[in-house]
Amino acid sequence: MIAMARDIPTLLAERARSLASVTDAPALTYYQGRTRVSGLSHAQLHAAVERVAVYLRKRYGVRRGERFGILAANALEVPVVVLALLRLGATAVPLNPNAPADDQSFILSHAAARGLFAASSLANSALSTGMDFICDLAPILRDAEQVTPTELASYDGDALAADMAVLLYTSGTTGKPKGVALSQAAVIANGRAMAERCGLRGEAQLAVLPLHHAHAFGFGLMTSLVSGGHLVFTAQFDPTAWEAIARAEAVSMASVVPVLLRPLREARVRKDRLPRLRALLVSSAPLPRDTAQSFEADTGVALIHGWGLSEYTNFACCVAPLEGEAERRHALYGHDVPSVGHALEGTQVSVIDALGRSLQAGQTGELTIRGPCTMQGYLNDPPATSAALKDGWLHSGDEGYFQLDSNGRPQFFVTGRIKEIIIRGGDKYSPVAIEARLIAVAPELEGRVVVVGFPHAVYGEEVGIYVEDDSTGALAAVALMAARAMPESLRPKVIAYSGSPIPRTHTGKVQRRILQPIFLPYQHVRGTDPCLSQVP
Repeated sequence: MIAMARDIPTLLAERARSLASVTDAPALTYYQGRTRVSGLSHAQLHAAVERVAVYLRKRYGVRRGERFGILAANALEVPVVVLALLRLGATAVPLNPNAPADDQSFILSHAAARGLFAASSLANSALSTGMDFICDLAPILRDAEQVTPTELASYDGDALAADMAVLLYTSGTTGKPKGVALSQAAVIANGRAMAERCGLRGEAQLAVLPLHHAHAFGFGLMTSLVSGGHLVFTAQFDPTAWEAIARAEAVSMASVVPVLLRPLREARVRKDRLPRLRALLVSSAPLPRDTAQSFEADTGVALIHGWGLSEYTNFACCVAPLEGEAERRHALYGHDVPSVGHALEGTQVSVIDALGRSLQAGQTGELTIRGPCTMQGYLNDPPATSAALKDGWLHSGDEGYFQLDSNGRPQFFVTGRIKEIIIRGGDKYSPVAIEARLIAVAPELEGRVVVVGFPHAVYGEEVGIYVEDDSTGALAAVALMAARAMPESLRPKVIAYSGSPIPRTHTGKVQRRILQPIFLPYQHVRGTDPCLSQVP
């Protein structure tokens, strides 16, 4: 059942009630490569969170309603600090360690973060502007042991459940990241619904994605938290170690983004060596049907597919691994695109047309969502919040349809995005923001360059640029230099140039989808240097 707000005085109290009989069971286990570095039982985790919460209150004066950045790769300290902040009624603001420093600074400023908990190698003086402190994460568990334990005040359950638990920043079509505010009740509701859908009850999960990612935060940390499970997580994704870790920890469920399926295949992962593994959840980016079929054929590992968005905490739909093999395979391979399954318990999904009218089975429109996991809104952005939340429904910006399964239940499919966000390897990028970076390096490109996301066999989507070039290719050469000055993840892999003008609406808005077919022949392009393509 979905938790009601009054049933959740704090995340930790919820955990304590549900784990009273399994306090010696493992809760968190952290790996670097094949090496098991550290771990905590449920009892140890509870004690560590309480100590760290007291330490944060005494040392840094952390109070309810304040916001704090977290900047680190995966480490045991990260989930403990996140839970300690939530225990105090504060808000965690996860930062991507691989994001450009100016993006990190923008997020901390926009969130009005009072402090930053960071790995020492990632903190720098530029990030400290406007904040009271930067705390090194590495020694925090040890430092917290020196604090005299005190009883933490308990808050009214209804009030704390409505408090902002996490502020997830996601790229928007305007180029600047938007802060998605999620309540404690929402993150617990989503964790419970996914645990129920996947049949998780005190079992081990393996997460290889960074915890700043909504996928790992939601399906990894939160599902294990509410189901009394064991979260095994790694410093980074190592395909050669994945199977050994899953076998050693008796993992029954794991999750990845589609781009990680190929390296797992290449590492020769085999289901017959993983007797406890029921399924591998794939989400956060488009899943090509051929990629899924090849992976299952080579590894024997069953895949399940899910869909959601940060604005709905994480997941809204998921294929259930417990419904039977025939149903699972039909959901993935019986249609033009793999199904993302049925809506989660307590969640409603509807398909509407441009006028807001509900569509019937097989009709394509925008997927909208209503339920307990809906965001509180975009921080400091009422217009964007109003545009996304209408009459209680969250407009996803994703295009899709539903079909009725053999039991008459709607089964949903995602066919594309109405929004223009590029999802590469599970991470979201704004084409407008990438264009701004190109123009910053080569100002002469302003108004003559467009960033376009196109389907890619490895990353789900890849980044391309179209240059309106009526010279002899000079602008394409400038664009190539600009691309090399960008991080690899943002670097365009194809540069198409032509004398034809950029297609625009009558209001001047770029029509990116008209340009996308130019890049379709490059779905298998690899490497770090862009291909140059002259468009007739």
